[in-house]
Amino acid sequence: MSTFDEQTQGMDVTKTFPDRVKRKTFLISGLKRGDLAATTADALAHGGAGTIICTGRSQPELQPVLDHIKRKYNAVKMIFVTADPGMLASFQEAAQTIMKLGVTIDGFVGFPEVMAVPWELTVDGLESHFQRNYLCYFLMLNLLCPIMKPGSRVVLVTSSLRNEAPAPSWEDLLFQNGENYHCLDGYSQSMLAIVLFIKSFAKKKSIVAFSANPGNTKTNIQTYVAMEDIKSWLQRKKEAGEDIPVLLQQAPKSLGQGSATVLRGLLDPELEGRDNHVTYMSSILIGEYEILAQSGAFLDHCQTPKLPHLDFPAGEESAEALWRRSQELVESFIS
Repeated sequence: MSTFDEQTQGMDVTKTFPDRVKRKTFLISGLKRGDLAATTADALAHGGAGTIICTGRSQPELQPVLDHIKRKYNAVKMIFVTADPGMLASFQEAAQTIMKLGVTIDGFVGFPEVMAVPWELTVDGLESHFQRNYLCYFLMLNLLCPIMKPGSRVVLVTSSLRNEAPAPSWEDLLFQNGENYHCLDGYSQSMLAIVLFIKSFAKKKSIVAFSANPGNTKTNIQTYVAMEDIKSWLQRKKEAGEDIPVLLQQAPKSLGQGSATVLRGLLDPELEGRDNHVTYMSSILIGEYEILAQSGAFLDHCQTPKLPHLDFPAGEESAEALWRRSQELVESFIS
């Protein structure tokens, strides 16, 4: 049984599951310099990955990251594909480029692009957080499913959640065209979208998938957002009579520690429950469901906490509403 916790380093995870890494092909979307995505790519390269495909907005800007990994791990093949999450057409083109490479994606990791930014619409007319952190991945993953075999894994990085977080209705994605917008509401909406999308994706596509909170790393909302924005957001919640969200209570993590939760979702066979399938099938069907249902789970500190209002079946109606709305928004890029 795996014994990972908040102190685990990403490379500890890749060393534990060498057969899940060596000579495999991974796609890391949302690469940035000196960030969690780069640390995750480094850990996979250290574990012996065969090919790492990275997407980002600018190859010249990110070439030093690719070159650094290549110098350290000469055997790994590094491929860069330009993809701007603020343009759905760019993600569509990136997916088409990746499919033409003739590879099978063994693991996909998507990282958020923006965090608590001012009100802004993308060129596609959507709220920035919703598209850049979530919808671009809804589009890309639906396009890439043909080159993801049953053993493939998907992990989308999200943020910390209160276990009692309610399921959204998705009725006003534009916050009354910005009139009722707060940067942390925009960010939170996109993070909840990731959590619920992953649950639907795991169910609909039969691909093992997880959302993962890397914790309080240096790029986390707890250290990135101005204190006045946090205070004004909490005051809004108080005035609306809502529960006050828990913030600033997670101990800081290194990028290596943050990558561990992501990599456990990407690699750990225990989360699939496959080794226990026959045992539970022959004894208690509910037990089988509990294990197999871990696909789609939210990972935090390398564990799978229960989310009473988001886990299925409680969150299924909200997740279905999100899926339908997302399909409508990307329809012209998929058909």
